[in-house]
Amino acid sequence: MVNGKGISMKKLREFIFHSFQEQPLAVALSLLIVFPPVGILYMFILGAREIIRVLKGKKDIPFDIISVLFLILFISTIGAAIQQQQWSYLSVSLSIVVFYGVYLYSMNQNKMTQMKYFSWVIIFGGVYQYLFGSISLLLFHSGWSNKLFGYLTGSELLGFLSHQRLYGSAYNPNYSAFLLVFAMGFLLAEFLKAVKMKNYRRILLYCALLIFIVAGIIATGSRSGFGVMIILFGIFLFRISWKWMLFLSAFVLANGFWLYRFVPRNYDIMKNFETRIFIWKNSINLVKEYPRFGLTPLGFPAEYLNQTGHHAAHAHNIFLAFFTDFGVLAGVIFAGITAVFMFHFLKLLKYNRSKSIFDWFLFSLPILGLTGILDFPLSSPQIALPAIIIVSKWQQYIVRTNHSFRNRHAALIQENNS
Repeated sequence: MVNGKGISMKKLREFIFHSFQEQPLAVALSLLIVFPPVGILYMFILGAREIIRVLKGKKDIPFDIISVLFLILFISTIGAAIQQQQWSYLSVSLSIVVFYGVYLYSMNQNKMTQMKYFSWVIIFGGVYQYLFGSISLLLFHSGWSNKLFGYLTGSELLGFLSHQRLYGSAYNPNYSAFLLVFAMGFLLAEFLKAVKMKNYRRILLYCALLIFIVAGIIATGSRSGFGVMIILFGIFLFRISWKWMLFLSAFVLANGFWLYRFVPRNYDIMKNFETRIFIWKNSINLVKEYPRFGLTPLGFPAEYLNQTGHHAAHAHNIFLAFFTDFGVLAGVIFAGITAVFMFHFLKLLKYNRSKSIFDWFLFSLPILGLTGILDFPLSSPQIALPAIIIVSKWQQYIVRTNHSFRNRHAALIQENNS
């Protein structure tokens, strides 16, 4: 009995050690979901170590548009600190360096197979968001709470007073909704593979997982999360058959008023939208006042309160947030990167022969932009870090597919000449 227990503990230790060695990003992401502060710290350590390797000359810096963006963000935060004599802003500069280190670390992990582990951690993380969040709400309403446990597990509600909406392990219902739609995107990519292979066991399993994730998205009360969920279903049907996508679009248009009843918190949509417009107008005024370097994520809330007398943590729009936080140049570069990504998306959607890997990105990358229309989920490190990893893998994928396109084109030219 003792020997059996000793052997099992040894195997567990070996499994954990092997996971840290072979799949560090998947392990880091698991920690990020279950114990957010620990996961963030571990990812920061990975990023800092990669920056040190670069400084020692052991690793090269890729000259790509993402590296240029990080450089501009770094310079902007230093400029904002000097311009406004707010030296605490330099902590944002330091965090940007570490975030860039995570990007480099992920770029240097060249195996695209890591996306498989990454995607499944995200998927089960979405299921965890719903189950753990539901249990946390039950415990809170029963009268049990513990601050230390809450901060460690992400079950301490921050930025909200009401405990009616699911917030899982993300401290906030809107951040939890992002993790859930992220999980849904990766699950639908796997679902699509199972449908094409006619693997009915997997289809049943994925249906069960999808029920948990959809229930979680609705329970967060996030309207943007609900909208993105519908769009993801549309992309899924489009990848199966454009006719199904056309049918879904016609159904939504014909039954819009009936479907409106299912939208979370539909009773105050117009009031909430008016609030968003108010924030956007005042954010644009702040861009005009601080065009060169912006305010940094630390400076925006205080300056917004000073200018308007109202509270806002960020600009509630991913594009506008880059302008307000890091200046006009950073905002323009971010918008340019988005345009380049969209171009590659359309190109690969039309010409790419291998769709299985592409589907991971098709169902995940658009979520960053779609959820960013009415919010700025990247303001949370728990969201920004996995987003950075996805972007790095997308960069790797673009390089590989472009290389494949060039080789195919050269082969066709050689064949024609012969």
